[in-house]
Amino acid sequence: MTRSLVMVPRWAGSPDTDFYPWLTAKLRTPPPLFDDVRTLAMPTPGAPTIDGWVSTLASAVKPVPAPSTVFLGHSVGCQAVMRYLATLPPGHTVEGAVFVAGWFEVDTPWDTLRPWLDTPMDLERIRAALRRCVVVLSDADPFTSDFRRNTRLFEERLGAEVRLVPGRRHFNNPQEPAVLAVLQERFDASR
Repeated sequence: MTRSLVMVPRWAGSPDTDFYPWLTAKLRTPPPLFDDVRTLAMPTPGAPTIDGWVSTLASAVKPVPAPSTVFLGHSVGCQAVMRYLATLPPGHTVEGAVFVAGWFEVDTPWDTLRPWLDTPMDLERIRAALRRCVVVLSDADPFTSDFRRNTRLFEERLGAEVRLVPGRRHFNNPQEPAVLAVLQERFDASR
């Protein structure tokens, strides 16, 4: 069974930014945690749209993702993954998701972010599609200062396991060891 990790970057992110190249290299170090690791190049990364990002994600893992697929979303990438999971056929599940700097609310939303906040999601379907859901949050994220409320929303809405990493802001660094640790601890098939 082929195990894949599909990463969806943050707002204005690309496969070459943030921790994605480092994480990809780490995950490909023998023995590899996944058979395939991809970071998607999303359309209009500086002004992401729900339709554009969800359809790009659907095209990348068509027709439906293998049950052994793990998704990793970063910030708005979490939203794209959740909205994509809501489109899966009833009864179809994936191994899980890691949501890094995920959110349901943002302290000071801007106009192009509003659709991501205002368009409802089928939380029940998302929850049912995930065999495991881990959220990695910081206590110093400049976009979601109320990390306790953010934690509670992910726990209540998706039954997520939340890992709080002190001082990591929005996880935009070239290396994010806490993200690698979550993948190793929660998604290592050999354990």
